[in-house]
Amino acid sequence: MVILSAAVTTKNGRALLSRQFVDMNRLRVEGLLAAFPKLQGTGNKQHTFVETDSVRYVYQPVESIFLLLITNKASNIVEDLETLRLLSKVVPEIAGGTSEDKVSDHAFELVFAFDEVITTGGYRETIDMRTIRQNLDMDSHEEKLANMVKKSKLDAAKDQAKHMSQVIKQRQRDAMKTGMGGGGPMAGMGGGDMDEDDEYNGGSPFGGQQNGDSDFMDAYANPAPPPEPEPIIQVQGMKLGKKKKGKVDLMSKMAAEDGLDVRASMPQEEIADAPPPPPAAATSQPIALSVEEKLTISLSQEGALEAFDLKGTLSLTANDDVAAACRLTVAHKTAAAGTTFATHPKVDKKAWESDGIVQMKGNAKGFPVGRAVGVVRWALSTTDEQQVPLTINCWPEDEGDGQMNVNIEYTAARSGMELYDVSIKIPGCASNPEIVSVDGTHQHDARSEILDWQLDCIDSGNPTGTLEFNIAQKDEGAFFPIEVSFRSKSLYYDVPISSVESTEGHGSIGYSLDKKVTVDSFRIA
Repeated sequence: MVILSAAVTTKNGRALLSRQFVDMNRLRVEGLLAAFPKLQGTGNKQHTFVETDSVRYVYQPVESIFLLLITNKASNIVEDLETLRLLSKVVPEIAGGTSEDKVSDHAFELVFAFDEVITTGGYRETIDMRTIRQNLDMDSHEEKLANMVKKSKLDAAKDQAKHMSQVIKQRQRDAMKTGMGGGGPMAGMGGGDMDEDDEYNGGSPFGGQQNGDSDFMDAYANPAPPPEPEPIIQVQGMKLGKKKKGKVDLMSKMAAEDGLDVRASMPQEEIADAPPPPPAAATSQPIALSVEEKLTISLSQEGALEAFDLKGTLSLTANDDVAAACRLTVAHKTAAAGTTFATHPKVDKKAWESDGIVQMKGNAKGFPVGRAVGVVRWALSTTDEQQVPLTINCWPEDEGDGQMNVNIEYTAARSGMELYDVSIKIPGCASNPEIVSVDGTHQHDARSEILDWQLDCIDSGNPTGTLEFNIAQKDEGAFFPIEVSFRSKSLYYDVPISSVESTEGHGSIGYSLDKKVTVDSFRIA
């Protein structure tokens, strides 16, 4: 069999990861992957494969993604299914899950794992999951043994150096004792040469009589003790920049009253002497609720909606044990048509579906304390253009002589939605553009060849805006794809919380609610 490519795609056909095992250019790979979602509806529903005139798609759905093998038609489909089954174990094992974020974060590790399963040329290796993990970890017994031998040699060298240091110090002490005994260094002291007659007649080897030199020898053998050194009185001079403890205490107290931290502006040597900062103030509400929605949007160059995906999460954080035993009630679950809801496995699904109540199943004690838990999730995939918050219209016009005039217009398409920190990034701007007019501000990054159009806020006061500039460019397609990012507090599903109550009879529980909408991907291509 020959496997041309192994890929991981979303259910909308967007490629998250693709690994080729034969020589293929980028255009062909993108063309094969783009054709896959369109061919799914034509394939046999009893089998997860689709054939075209030249290739065969063998795929397997895994939660929100597809594992896809592209093979030639002569390939053994039984072996292809075995390979696909092994890859379905590899992806969650290596990426830690099958969500789009985890697959994207571990893309390189998955490519290495795919290479362990399929060799260059598209042939499958006889390998299991344990061997794949061992090869990826690059755990080598020979390397461990070599490191152990190296460490033992280093330890032996340190011990030998320590021993030789002790031997040298002992030799130095012995040499000092020998010099103080009267031989060696003191030989020949005095005047004249000594002969046998002088020594026989009682002469001294120091050039005098023995009786006359006895006092000298006694003094040399028993030297007088050295005088005691005078006591040294240390006087501390003035030190510039010396930190005074009282000043630190005063500044710390003032900062604590205002909720500030003065350590960020203190020199490093002063931080060690300063008292620790006061503990952070506790959260004011027993329950903290957070609603976050992430958008993935794809528009064509003409502004037509190609893909719209929304994923929302309601997270709950209990800040004490009493608040952990709580019941949250949502007034209604009215959302855009096509929105699907799912609850955490430990949340009572029947109570949510019938009454919009979020609580733990059965006799569970309550929610975890001090940790955010996603209790409800919802998703929306639609082709309704009214759900798009912002449309972008880009018109490049050739002015001749290698110059382009570009007009870009945004329009707030979703009524009542306020967008903040809006960034519209236009590629193909290697040279410095000449700005004719702009609503908002702009920044030019010559290294990335991007012109970043920035607006602080888009709301009912400025539902439309334009940017016009001239630039040296010959290709109209160079200004695509345009990337858009923003944040908002205008949710698609507003999660109307009606009450948060204790399940142990303690009455209502105070809560805070944070809302935000962010962009995972917003492309106009």
